[in-house]
Amino acid sequence: MSVMMRIYALCSASDRTGRWSAYIYLSMIGWWLGIFLLTGCGAAALEEDVGLGGVTPEAVVESFLEDLNTALADPELNVAVARQVWANRLASYFAPGERADQRLAMRELLDGFAGANTRPARGQRAEVVITYDRAGVVRSDDLTALVEVVNAVITVRWRDANGEVLLERSSGLLELIGREASGLPVIRVEGRWYLTEAG
Repeated sequence: MSVMMRIYALCSASDRTGRWSAYIYLSMIGWWLGIFLLTGCGAAALEEDVGLGGVTPEAVVESFLEDLNTALADPELNVAVARQVWANRLASYFAPGERADQRLAMRELLDGFAGANTRPARGQRAEVVITYDRAGVVRSDDLTALVEVVNAVITVRWRDANGEVLLERSSGLLELIGREASGLPVIRVEGRWYLTEAG
């Protein structure tokens, strides 16, 4: 099961004792989630085929995670146009040959996340935050690299109407996606680094 399926499950379902019912739920998506504003609310829109990537392997991972956090906190995420803007932006961090699939996957995921947040398992809303200490290359050559995200933790909080935390659960991000032993794979294309599902 992909990390985004698991994140969505954490946000949308918990059992009566407050434990995650995390590893069930969707037949939804491939690996990630998304970000940035509409005019006056947060992210510059990108054309579908534009690639952001990063100048180093660490940079593309850090930029993606920063945008991911921004997206999940975007108050406009309930607007379809905003979700498409984020889907385009997040897909731009992936290798060109994977971008179209990632764009569709992230749009589907964002649609599901926004929908689930209108009916969270607890309280009025759920929020997801990813924190980490640093990103570092653990192995690389001219065209590929593996990036470790040190002490990466994904935290889900359920809040009531007053913003008070009702329940909080955390898990190691790389453990959740089965990458704790290897790191996140990235690939170099025409001088820039991109996330990839290969490797």
